[in-house]
Amino acid sequence: MLLAYVDESYTRDFFYLGALVVDSGEQAREIETGLDLLIEEFRTSGAAQVSRDVELHGKEIFHGQDGWANVPVRVRIAIYRRAMTLVRQSGARVVIRGMDCARQRARYARPDPPHEVVLAHLLESLNGMAAKDRDHVLVVADEVHTSERHRTNFRNYREWGTPGYTPSTLNRILDTIHFAPSHHSRLLQASDLITYLYRRRKTNPEPNAKAQAATDSVWSEIAPSVRREWTWRP
Repeated sequence: MLLAYVDESYTRDFFYLGALVVDSGEQAREIETGLDLLIEEFRTSGAAQVSRDVELHGKEIFHGQDGWANVPVRVRIAIYRRAMTLVRQSGARVVIRGMDCARQRARYARPDPPHEVVLAHLLESLNGMAAKDRDHVLVVADEVHTSERHRTNFRNYREWGTPGYTPSTLNRILDTIHFAPSHHSRLLQASDLITYLYRRRKTNPEPNAKAQAATDSVWSEIAPSVRREWTWRP
């Protein structure tokens, strides 16, 4: 059985959901344990003044916020890059779906919420991946205030099919969508790191060549793991 860990990253004009897909308990454990050891390595060396349970979130690491406020830029970049290398080496796969929200607002008088639209697209992609693997997938997503609505939508998709041009009853997705707090899950945090960096490279050009080179270098570590990616432009 596949496990897909889902997190979001967005601006006013773009919305993305990324899924980190592991196909065994060994892969999940490798990522979870590896990220814990990565934090401990930098802590004990004195390079990063962070708590043992500090959260790995793309925005906070990128901007030096919250638990990462006292960590030098070069160290934050090194940790981000090492985390991406660790995920890639585990053999986990990545699926990313997104939407141009500005175009959606321009085209539709009453546009559906971006999270609902993109989640349906992501579930279709995960269902297709599981079908290709002749397997099933369980979806675990970061908690959001609209969790119950997403569960209801999922139940409707199973009965009537997803909306749009390629409807699916998501027969390869098990049970329901499970929502969990990311601060208790290194796997959701890994999904956050990937999705944030992907969205930033797509929608936020870096202010200078040095910053762009650093971002590209980090992304190059995880890029080979991306199996499906698409941004819907209504």
